[in-house]
Amino acid sequence: MSFVHYRVSTVGIELEETLQEFLREKVVDVDLLEVIRKEFDKAMVTVLKKMVKDKPVLKGKLKHYQNCENVWIFHIANPEIRVSNYSLPIQMNGPLKIVGCDSKLITSLERKKEKKGKKIRVRK
Repeated sequence: MSFVHYRVSTVGIELEETLQEFLREKVVDVDLLEVIRKEFDKAMVTVLKKMVKDKPVLKGKLKHYQNCENVWIFHIANPEIRVSNYSLPIQMNGPLKIVGCDSKLITSLERKKEKKGKKIRVRK
């Protein structure tokens, strides 16, 4: 199980395009691509945990939510986001989709995979 919602961010999309270009040019192989993707996911969790200090306030109408394997997805209509008490609210015209998971779950899954002894060969 892997949480890949960071990969649809702007940085994640650009990373994926670069990796696909490297694959086409045979700079890296498929196994190395998976290692890079997993390291990107772990790095995003670490950076967000350390760098994000403000907590946003979200208002809107909750249209739908679901929980599958501790990954929550919320669909919010007419969202209004405020980053701090003093900032101006950000209005969005369309619906908002929020995906959230527990970072402890990600690290525990990575440790389980490491214990199984899966080794990936890296070609130079």
